[in-house]
Amino acid sequence: MATNSKQSILVGIDFTKSSENALNYAIMLAEKSKSALLLFHVFDTPIVHTNSGAYFVEYASLKHNNLAKLESYKKEIQAKHPKVKMDVRTTFASFKEEVKDLAKHGKINYVVLGLETKSKISKFIYGTTGVDIAGKVDCPVIIVPEKYKEHKLEHAILAIDNKNKQHAFILKKHQAFMKAHKCASMNLHVRTEDELIIEKIKNKDLLVETIEAKDFKTGLAKYMKANGTDLITLISHSHSFLYNMFGETNTKLIAFQSKVPVMSIHD
Repeated sequence: MATNSKQSILVGIDFTKSSENALNYAIMLAEKSKSALLLFHVFDTPIVHTNSGAYFVEYASLKHNNLAKLESYKKEIQAKHPKVKMDVRTTFASFKEEVKDLAKHGKINYVVLGLETKSKISKFIYGTTGVDIAGKVDCPVIIVPEKYKEHKLEHAILAIDNKNKQHAFILKKHQAFMKAHKCASMNLHVRTEDELIIEKIKNKDLLVETIEAKDFKTGLAKYMKANGTDLITLISHSHSFLYNMFGETNTKLIAFQSKVPVMSIHD
């Protein structure tokens, strides 16, 4: 991966409208933070059925054709955004394992994926593999709804759990993202009807705004409508209240119903 930028953003590309929209969002992020882009494409190997059975199309030919398409795509993008450095990466392997490896070795800092119900990437996110990536790789994952076209980042929400201590390095990671992208962020706690015990925030210098709602989704929607939010950040701590709140089911629910991008960070 030949990039000289200090920061690199991986974008899932499958040439759908959803991934194109995610790419436009990633370009906005790259321009704000002076990051490089890594266009990442997973080859979908077709199967040809014959009288003698099914067989896979020869890999080398498929890879050559898809790389040519991806390079052409990259050239078109660079013509519109000459200041954004970008590279391409392709694989026949598991998307999850490739992303985890890149994040683990510090080759990418963020992952941006498009979300559209019928797309392959949305199926990836909606399935257990996608949720696993969104919550467990060593870098933030941003899920961009296909209908979100504003592509701006000025005001964000960080969901805070009043019951558990916030990990300093997670907060620092989120703050670094906000600073790099020149975005204001509010720490928000939604006090729900099923929340039985609330302790005071253990981070003395952490300012948190608390609102009451029947559930987390309703509270978020209420706050966003009143404050014009561009991004929701969810943090999950293992064996904590937030881990249960933002587990696989709720992560999928929030991601699929949110009208703005959702960023997931884990500890």
